Amino acid sequence: MRYRNALFVFCVALLACASSAGAAQRGATFLIDSMDQIDQWTVSRVKETPTVKLALCDDREGRPGAAFSVKADVGRLSALAMRRIQPDEAWNRYDGLSFWVKGDGSENWANIRLQARNGQAAWVASFPLRQTEWHEVRLAWGDFVPVTARIDELGTAKGIRPAEIDRVGFGKEWNFNIFHKSPEISFCIDDLAFVRGVKSSRRRVPIGKLPPLSSVVRKLETGQPVTILTLGDSITWGTSAGGNDYAYPAVLASLLRERYPKAEITLVNRAIGGSTTSRGREWLMRDVLGIEADLITVMMGYNERPAADEDVAAVTDRYLANLVRYVEEVAGVMKKRPTCVLLAPTPGRQTNWMALDAYAQGVRELGKRHRNVMIADANAHMKQLGQEAYAKLMADEAHPNPEGQKVMAEIVFRAITGQAPARH
Repeated sequence: MRYRNALFVFCVALLACASSAGAAQRGATFLIDSMDQIDQWTVSRVKETPTVKLALCDDREGRPGAAFSVKADVGRLSALAMRRIQPDEAWNRYDGLSFWVKGDGSENWANIRLQARNGQAAWVASFPLRQTEWHEVRLAWGDFVPVTARIDELGTAKGIRPAEIDRVGFGKEWNFNIFHKSPEISFCIDDLAFVRGVKSSRRRVPIGKLPPLSSVVRKLETGQPVTILTLGDSITWGTSAGGNDYAYPAVLASLLRERYPKAEITLVNRAIGGSTTSRGREWLMRDVLGIEADLITVMMGYNERPAADEDVAAVTDRYLANLVRYVEEVAGVMKKRPTCVLLAPTPGRQTNWMALDAYAQGVRELGKRHRNVMIADANAHMKQLGQEAYAKLMADEAHPNPEGQKVMAEIVFRAITGQAPARH
């Protein structure tokens, strides 16, 4: 009799445990990792030197969490600690992830990376480190950006489902900032979980609803303050021309001040060498949030040009979709809608003379569909010069020399004003 009673109690307890586990999966959160076993994480290395140091820190309830200290050379795009997780169909019922963070008090940002299909697809989201007290970060699937335009958005009809996620990592991606520095960061993480009810913070303003360029020109003509935000890769940053002070955005601002001497023009260059439309979206909050621009200029494409074995039309469609999404997300973090000038990306000096043609044509077509967006056709202008003359404006295969940057500035100046610079 005592045996049957004991068996009955055991069975009831077992059912209760199963019910509790099922409820955990059906509930608002589902714990993935309590972050108290750092031996489950694999650290990226450079020549056997780890780029991430892992330790245990006291978590918000007195239990150990994972402490990440991240340092990477400027040339490295990733410095991550990652671990495998076992995919579960139940994950499709959740809207995103939550975890607790204790930052280092700096103005830097860290990253969380998700991968699926053994690394064939990956997405990255960012979180700030300025808070030194434990606080919860909640990220919807829409807050994760595909690492290239070739990958679909996570959790969408075309994209990979959350239940296919098989690796998660913390650290930093795109390791240098707008000053081309690679700051060391540190932070603690606790209780990584799937969560319901979270919505994406990546607000978008449809590109067709951005104000026309004429609104900025009126401000320039009447002497009102105008802030110009320039976005792009190393070409816009000024690599091989001497940096920001010699890049076309700085020359453009000088030309506009000459043309509109009463205007108060503020230039903010947030271009980063090596950037792509996806990389720009990844670091949107770090590099753009807080800037209120009247005009944004964008040129990207060189670092994501079609490969020789790719379907150029398909890759171009993805590039253009990501470019538009980037512009819309940039506008979405601002309190007022900016005017937009898109530059048709410039060709390479020799090897890539034709590599950006499809992208450039796609940008021109965007201008035809959205008349409110001005196109500065830098590609066509450089092509019209001919390859020999163009080579004299280039410091290397990709980057204009100072004279080439001046020509770039004049192209954008004409797009904005409808006139050539007075000193041209």
